[in-house]
Amino acid sequence: MAKHNPRINRQSYRRIRRNRRIAGTILIIILLALVALILFGVARLVTKDKPVDSESFAVSSSVSSEQKKPSSSSKDEASGSSSPEESSSQEEASSSEEESSAPESSAPDSSAPDSSSQSVSSQASSKPADPDDPYYESEMPMLVNPWVKMPEGFVPEVTDIGDGYRLEVTAAQAWHDMQAAAWDDGISLWVISAYRTYERQVELYEQKVAEYESYGYSEDEAKEQAGQWVAVPGTSEHSLGLAADLCSLEESFENTDKFAWLQKHCAEYGFILRFPKDKVEKTGISYEPWHYRYVGSNHAKIIMEEGLCLEEYLDKYGK
Repeated sequence: MAKHNPRINRQSYRRIRRNRRIAGTILIIILLALVALILFGVARLVTKDKPVDSESFAVSSSVSSEQKKPSSSSKDEASGSSSPEESSSQEEASSSEEESSAPESSAPDSSAPDSSSQSVSSQASSKPADPDDPYYESEMPMLVNPWVKMPEGFVPEVTDIGDGYRLEVTAAQAWHDMQAAAWDDGISLWVISAYRTYERQVELYEQKVAEYESYGYSEDEAKEQAGQWVAVPGTSEHSLGLAADLCSLEESFENTDKFAWLQKHCAEYGFILRFPKDKVEKTGISYEPWHYRYVGSNHAKIIMEEGLCLEEYLDKYGK
């Protein structure tokens, strides 16, 4: 009868245990990969039914007890929680305005167009309308900036675009079409600020002036300081109903695939990046990669292709 060799048995047991551990580890990895794929699929299904971000953005209307200085990256609807002496804090998302952090030089550039250029036809708008292009605009875009106010009593016809935001009816349709096209390309776009009434702009501005007066500033000083954070009534593009802030209020938005898609396609739907990085002296407004203005595809394509801002476009083609 063969002898029992305990040494051989011990080695066999060790090999068996080792193989079991390896098999168990491989099984765990496979299970984790399956769970990750399932979660990814569920997330895609959930977001597919909702291309517009439904997150609400609250607006603060009272001065914070901590009296923090307003953020330098946002300049409109958040009218409270700021102190000129303390470090800046970020304003709430829906408070962004295209007038954020206006540059020190408030005088218009000598080459900037005056308001009369708004009613003059340009080379771009003299072309017959393209029946196949629903975003073609025969009129020159209206100019509103720190030096050119919107017409007195001007009230656009606006319509709801979801999540409580509104845009002028033509711009609203162009926005929906652009959002849908981006979604088809795997890009999710949403609005975080759109139309604001003139009365709302007056309310925000007066709140900010009163806030600075409470800090001891004179009336003129308070107005000057308030104008750095809230657009002077009549100079806000949002009151035209043609402007929308998209997705983010951070300058880092320029590094996202959303921004890259917009730069490539926004003009097809009549939108332009309103405040480019290298046009601050012309626009009077700091760089805002999130702020887009509807002007019509015929104007937008020239502006984006030639690297112009709206002021330069009107100066070049509006005579």
